[in-house]
This record gives sequence, C-alpha cells and structure tokens, in this order.
Amino acid sequence: MHRFGPLSIIWILTSIPWTLALPDQASCQTPANEWSSWQRERLASELESASKNLDPAKFPQLADSSAAASSSMLAAESFFVRRTDPANAAAWLKYLNLDPLRAAIQSDESPATVAREAIDLRQRLIGTIPGLELSSLQKLRHDLERLIESVRFRDAERAEQLVAKQMVAIAQKIREMDGNPSADEVSDLNAVIGLLSSSGQAPGVVRAFRDQFSRPNLAIIVRESMVQSAVNRGVNQSRPVRECILGTRIVGNASLAGMVTADLLPSLGEVRLQVALTANIASQNTGYNGPVRLQTVGNGSVNVTRTLHIRESGIIADPAHVQASLNTRITSIDHKLRLVRRIASKKAAEQKPNADRIALAKLRSQVGGQFTEQTNDATSIAMPDLMGSVRPVLTRLSLDEPSRFLGSTDAEIIVDSTLRRHDQLSAVVARPPVMAPVDAAVQIHESLIDNAMTPFLAGRTLREGDFEQLISQTGIPVNQSESGNSIVSRSVDNSGDDEAEDEPFEIEFARLRPIIFEARDQTLRVGVRGLRFAQGKRELKQAMEITALYRPATADDGRALLLREGDVDVSFPGPGKRLSVTQAGLKRTIQKKFADVFPAILLDRSFTVPADAKLESLRGRTFRPEFVDSQSGWLTIGVDTL
Repeated sequence: MHRFGPLSIIWILTSIPWTLALPDQASCQTPANEWSSWQRERLASELESASKNLDPAKFPQLADSSAAASSSMLAAESFFVRRTDPANAAAWLKYLNLDPLRAAIQSDESPATVAREAIDLRQRLIGTIPGLELSSLQKLRHDLERLIESVRFRDAERAEQLVAKQMVAIAQKIREMDGNPSADEVSDLNAVIGLLSSSGQAPGVVRAFRDQFSRPNLAIIVRESMVQSAVNRGVNQSRPVRECILGTRIVGNASLAGMVTADLLPSLGEVRLQVALTANIASQNTGYNGPVRLQTVGNGSVNVTRTLHIRESGIIADPAHVQASLNTRITSIDHKLRLVRRIASKKAAEQKPNADRIALAKLRSQVGGQFTEQTNDATSIAMPDLMGSVRPVLTRLSLDEPSRFLGSTDAEIIVDSTLRRHDQLSAVVARPPVMAPVDAAVQIHESLIDNAMTPFLAGRTLREGDFEQLISQTGIPVNQSESGNSIVSRSVDNSGDDEAEDEPFEIEFARLRPIIFEARDQTLRVGVRGLRFAQGKRELKQAMEITALYRPATADDGRALLLREGDVDVSFPGPGKRLSVTQAGLKRTIQKKFADVFPAILLDRSFTVPADAKLESLRGRTFRPEFVDSQSGWLTIGVDTL
C-alpha cells in the first residue's frame, strides 16, 4: 500500500473526492498579503464596537436547552425502539448511554456535571460509525451543543464580560497580524467566531470575518495533457462504398486516417471540452451507369468538432460541427464504343459539380453522424455521485457539505472546494500557482485540516490504533507499510526497553487545533496537540505538542519527497513544572511511538488507482509525486502519470 500522509486521518481528507468551487481570478496569482492593513483595522474596529453592544438575552438559556436535550434523547430512544429490531435498539442505546445525562438534568446536578455528561455524549455522536448520520441523532447532537453552550453562558453578566474581553483582545491581535496570519492566529480567530456564533452575538461581525476568510481551501488541478492522454488517439478505418449518385451506382472502398483530439475551453461552472476528429480521406471507386463503367479516385479532408459540457449532474453535448473538402477525379471511362465513351465523358463533366456536392454532403453526414454517435456514448454515461458516499461520513463527523463548483481554462481543469462550518473560517490567501509541468496537482490549505479535524478530535481521548478503526469504518483502505503494518498503530521495536513501553497508549487532544498542519517557507510541520498522554499506569498530564518537520526533496530518480528533519519533537508550551523521571521517560516513549506516525520519508511511493474506482478513465492509472511546494499556508503536491 502507499504512504502519502503524516497521519492516517489526513489520508481520509485526501481520499475524499471533494467537489468543486471555481476560484476567482485573484486565486491564480502569486500569493500575497491578501488581508490588507485597512481591512484588518476595519474588522478590529467592528469587533471593538460590537463588544460594547452585546445582548445577553440572546445567550442560550440553560432551562430551555436542558428541556430540548431531554426531548431529543427521548426521541432518539423512541426511534430505535420503534424503527429497529430489539437487538439493534439495545446495542444503540447501550452505545449512546443516555442515562447519565438524563439523570444529571432531572436531579438538578451542578451545571458543570451536566456539561461534562453532555460533552461525553456529544463525542459519542461524532465519529465514523454508520448510523450517526440519522436525523434523530443529528438533532440530539445539535441540542447537546446548545446545552453545553448554555452552561458556558449561564451567568449572563459574567459571560457578557468574558465575551467582550475576548473580542477586545482579538481585535488587538488582529492589528498586530500581517496579511497572511499564522495557523495559530487563524485558530484564535476561529475560536472567537465560534464564540460569537454560539452566543448569538454580533452576526454582522461573523459575516464580515467569513467574507474575508472565504477563499477555497482545497484545490485539484488537472492539466490538459492528462485529459488528452485519456482522449487523444489515432484513427485508421477502411469501409466499403455502396452509393447511388445521380443514377450512377458507386462501388468501391474508402479509407480514413487521422486523429481524435481533445482541447479544454475556458468556462465557469462547468468543464468545456472540445473533442475533434481531423482526418484525410482517400477512395477508389467504380461507377456503373448502364453499360458504362467509370473508374474514380477521391481525396479529401474532414474536421468534426463537438463541445462537451461536463457538469456534476451529467454531460451535455452541443451539435457536431462538420467541415469537409473532397476532390474526385475520373481516371477512366470504360465502354467498347468510342462514341459512347465520348458521350459519357461529356455527361460526366456536366454532372460532376452537382455530383461532387452530393458526395460532399454524404461525406459530412456519414462522418459527422458516426462522430456524433460515438461521442453520444460519453453523454450517456451517468456521472458518479461522488458526494453520495461522502455525505454521510461528513454528517457523522459533524461537518457541513463542502461548497462545490468547477471550471476550466484553455490549459487545465481547476477544481476548488471550501470546507467549513457556519462557525469556521477558510483561507484568506490565494493558492499559489502550480508552475511545474505536472499532469495534476492537489493543493491543501491549513484551514482545511483545522476545520475538518477540530469538531471531531477537540477534547477527545483516543487509544493507539483507534485511527485505523475509524478509517476502516469510512470504507477507505488503511495505509500500510511494506511490512504490512498500519502506519498508525504499527508498534516500534522496543527491544531492550521496559515491557511497559509495548503497551498501547492513549492521548487526549487539545480543544484548539488538535491537529497541527503548517505549510510555510518550504517546510511542512505536522503533529498533534495533546493535554494528556498515558500508557499503562504512567501518565503525563500536561499540554504538549508532538510534531515533525518535513522539507521537500528530490530522489535520485527525480520523484519528489518530503524528508523529515531530525527526530519527532515533543515540546511542552507554556509555563510548567519540570518533568519527573517517570514523565521524562514518557516523553521518550512518545517520541518512539510517533516515529512511525511521522515516518522519515513521505510521498516515497507511487499511487495506483484501484481497478474498481468510480471514474473509469482513472482506473489502474499510476501517479508519482514529481513536485512539492509548501508556502503561505498551502501544501502543493504535483503528480505525473506513469
């Protein structure tokens, strides 16, 4: 199997067939400081102004939220009891474990206890388990999130002061940012936008930020050369001629030799592909008119073009446009009487212009009709419902369906997508142009990883190997190394270490930016942020960052690689006490365990599209990384077909 990502969870993102949003013209330019100083000042001022006009009445109310959550729990129970068999209902109710939260609400437990139980239940409602996309569970998850926020804002006066303070603080940070804020800075902005959204405050400010940070955060580029490699082909056909023109029966043979080619055309909202047949035609025929036989040769050319409009809903084709020329010549007239031959020659000369027009019309009709019939096969192909299989997974992970659109230029198909929820931001800086002569490229922005991973992983505790199980539930093959071991749960060689180091570990993820993904200055920094790491009886309860730094490189055979620089780094940001001997030992264990999660080399293998892929034109194709670029928050990977 093939290793493309530093985490198997990133494999989920790059394997999802995200659909499409066409970039604006600015996105084709070299990245620059897209967030100007006056725009930053304007948003900072709006934040400060809005902080003075908060409305505590819009905070979610604890009593209302508790009642809504209780009602949703009852509705979910009722659904499984009424709509599924007893065994399935019992399994789901055991998994959901609604009783602790219900008891906390009914017995007037402390708000902190209610929030803790609500958070635990919400985490069980976000994952990859089939069924979590059910509407009753979506409603329950929404009401739980509302309940958690209502606990957060239960003291309206204090909450108002807290929200205002954070708004003023982030306004000051905005003034200190440059035109391309760091991933941490965008995460801070995301946190404030989420705070305002959940508290019902400053909707105008939320819209202003989302408008500013609204560029697509995933791009797929397919060059015309790749399209042409799938379409272009030589044509060499020969067929018998059986025609009747102006009373003369024509019998013979005609051959057509040429090329079918494809060219992209500029378009917004769809891909326009012009398919053309350019060919030369040669014929050698015998005409029979009464007792007279005419030997003829013909030469001509034909050019047939048809434009295909490729959309998510299907393929529509314009009428075919046919241009043709034909030159025929009588090489001999056969009859035993010279007089008859002279009369036939004169008659043939008189009829030749009309006969040539008829022959040319037949040529256009026959070649154009055959070309239309063949290209109609493309329009009859049902477009694969790429989002059909992805949509339930997104819903289970509490993600919104990405915006989609597509378009083309005269040189490439450009596919952009924006993944963000209503309370999230996307990119502020345009994606860099792909200058390398590759067949295709994928561009991933930092915000895509943050937006996709934070709702699922924030505050969650996962054990070693859980990623593999989560990925398998999506139906996506798990990446493996050459030895056949999962790159997530593959155990390291701990010969000589304590047996305790062989025990599986668990990690509690941070609530902000649980996954680190930073593409800056030709480096890629990836990792996880945790609050707790435990293995067996040993525990390290401290904020930590486990990261690896990669740099683009080129192998001897020309392929592109990402090479890890140094060892996996384990750091403890912020003030903290010195680590004990046990904790220092756990730090070494973390480095060893994550040395496989973050291997020394990425992109070191080619990737072959499975034979059962939905897109027939891609089946069995092998792609090899040929270009890697990391700048301005964008990771670009260019590939060529082998």
